[in-house]
Amino acid sequence: MRQTQRQAQTQKLALTQTMRNSLALLEMGPDEAIRVISRERRRNAFLVAIPTGAPGGGSPAYDLDGPSQETALDDIGKQIGLIRLTRQESELAIGLLHSLDDRGFLADSFDDMAGYLGVSVNDIARLVPLLQEHVDPPGLFATSLAECFRLQLEAKNRFDPLIETLLGRLDLVAKQDVPNICALCGVDEEDAIDMLKDIRSLDPAPLVDKQDVGHVQGAPEIIIRTGADGGLQAELNQDALPSILTDDGLFSTTLNTETDGNAQSYYRDCYRSAANMVRAMQKRANTLLATGNAIAQRQEKFIKSGRSRNKLPLTVEQLASEVGVHKSTISRALRSCRIMTDIGTFAAKEFLALGLASDQAAGKTREQALQRLSLLIMTEDQKRPSSDDQLMRQLETAGFKLSRRTVAKYRKMLAIPGAHARKVL
Repeated sequence: MRQTQRQAQTQKLALTQTMRNSLALLEMGPDEAIRVISRERRRNAFLVAIPTGAPGGGSPAYDLDGPSQETALDDIGKQIGLIRLTRQESELAIGLLHSLDDRGFLADSFDDMAGYLGVSVNDIARLVPLLQEHVDPPGLFATSLAECFRLQLEAKNRFDPLIETLLGRLDLVAKQDVPNICALCGVDEEDAIDMLKDIRSLDPAPLVDKQDVGHVQGAPEIIIRTGADGGLQAELNQDALPSILTDDGLFSTTLNTETDGNAQSYYRDCYRSAANMVRAMQKRANTLLATGNAIAQRQEKFIKSGRSRNKLPLTVEQLASEVGVHKSTISRALRSCRIMTDIGTFAAKEFLALGLASDQAAGKTREQALQRLSLLIMTEDQKRPSSDDQLMRQLETAGFKLSRRTVAKYRKMLAIPGAHARKVL
């Protein structure tokens, strides 16, 4: 018996989280995708939605650092007015309000703020916890990202010593490093994942406006219109899914303001998540548009007439070849997509048609063959109904070269009995 040793090299394709997110978004309908975007925006200040009808479709129709933030500061000022404070404390509270950075944090040290506000450090130290407790949303007036998260967790009654330990290592939260979180907090994997979910659902910039993304519910994602030249052209329906982008200015300001390395790691992770979602949505839009144009070109006769018999053979594989992507990508894109045309709105899969084998009837679809077979039987002499052989020859004359066995199979699919059972005496 002889022992041998061999080396083999294998290569595996691993799906990254970004790729998985991109594929997941691709197969969502517009309403579901909007919910995913809105959920991410509530925890990620670096993801911005461009409202429907924004000028040129390139920039938000509102000023991210202007009116929306002023409105938020006005609202916080009103909340401060409801707290029972002395006149001196009220004036200091307004001073602290205008000391908040873009996130809603007190980024300056108490010593610095005491200097430019003309008060003592103790005055600030006594008032800040009061503001943190009574002003919404939770997390405002925090002095660090960890403290901001602590305030939000306390408001949800989810703060405990274990999660307090994890807040000291937000870099592990950013990496979603479950093994090291288990070791740090002395918990099992299930508890570590639960703590991760709790923290990653929190808002790292509570002052930034995160209103829901507006869209028209149930709107089709693709519109195919007839152009001035009579040809068909597909376009994305902006009412169905507004565009999104990253707030690079806020990210840059945040990193320049934040000095804690662990907090910087967390903010970088948020920005990467926002950028990945922007890329995923752009890929989704590109795939849908290319698919819509391929359908418009292939099924022009059907779209203009509305008659199903005018459909040409078109499969997922053919669409994938024309668009230049894998067939699974097209399948995902079509799963929940709806297309509006001059003759109505359809599920995207309605534009597909299974073709007959090329050696039987090139350019013909199974649906067309079934319709022609049904018509032949409906118009036959009921006293002398056609056999499957005769139907085969009649179909061949009409351009459908099918075998007798296929004709019999199609007849059964139509729930039509054989010639003997159809004969009327």
